[in-house]
Amino acid sequence: MNLIFIFLDGVGLAERSAHNPFFTSQMLHFKRAFGCELFVEDAPFLQSTKLMLAIDAGLCTGGAGESGTGQFSIYTGTNGAKRFGRHYGPHIPSVLRPILAEENIFRKLKALGKSCLYANAYPKRFVEWCLDQRTKGKIRSSVLFEAALLEGIPIQSSEALKKGKAISGDIIARWWRLNQTDGDPAVKEISPTQAARNLIELSQQHHAVFYEFFLTDLAAHGKIQISTSEIVARLDEFLSVLVEELPEQTTLVLTSDHGNFEDATTTHHTQNPVPLLVVGKGASAFKTVKALDEVCEATLSVARN
Repeated sequence: MNLIFIFLDGVGLAERSAHNPFFTSQMLHFKRAFGCELFVEDAPFLQSTKLMLAIDAGLCTGGAGESGTGQFSIYTGTNGAKRFGRHYGPHIPSVLRPILAEENIFRKLKALGKSCLYANAYPKRFVEWCLDQRTKGKIRSSVLFEAALLEGIPIQSSEALKKGKAISGDIIARWWRLNQTDGDPAVKEISPTQAARNLIELSQQHHAVFYEFFLTDLAAHGKIQISTSEIVARLDEFLSVLVEELPEQTTLVLTSDHGNFEDATTTHHTQNPVPLLVVGKGASAFKTVKALDEVCEATLSVARN
């Protein structure tokens, strides 16, 4: 069975309210395709091939999650906050790096004989900066980016993006035209529908394809100039197409590392649970998942089939 794994940075599940961007800008296409929406009162949502759970991102710390330990927990199956003693972010703490090197999901999938693709396209200068920081003992990328480097999985560039062999971090590839310093004007903007179809096509060329979307967290922290309504609309189209056109032998998994975007009253992380959304024949493998550190093993169980 093939796998599409989507990570949404900083997306929790909260109630329907005027403070929740998923309520003020509703995902009607996604609701039609999937059957429910990204609200805590809609979980658990359980069907034979569709599932949405509200899972714990605090990892028994009693506080809000952080990206470093949260992403580490997702991609290793080990409770990063417990191992480190608390949540930590935005990057992986140094003491957890040896565990990531031995237990990351790419290594585990490769041990099963599965080919993996990290679908995000990154600008050359960012990749070079991350590599330079690594020589200084600093990890300044996402945990999955670091896992890809550890396992020799290529980091995709704008050249792959032009060929439909990678997905832009903003889904639609608009960033590459607008960023005069690090972008590439030869990259054409595409629709969320086309991006979803490109991702599906890539999932038929590799056993496991991973894609990370960071705009949700960046917007919630006020670090980028984009409206939450535009982000919701983009995700609505992108995710609904993935659900509607998902091949029969492919499982789609989506989750996040901590809450943030779902509460417009704060720019800080929240203590809300995060979504675990699964579509496909492998959905039943995730029914008992309760926290971030349980996602990895359920994902591997699907990959084994």
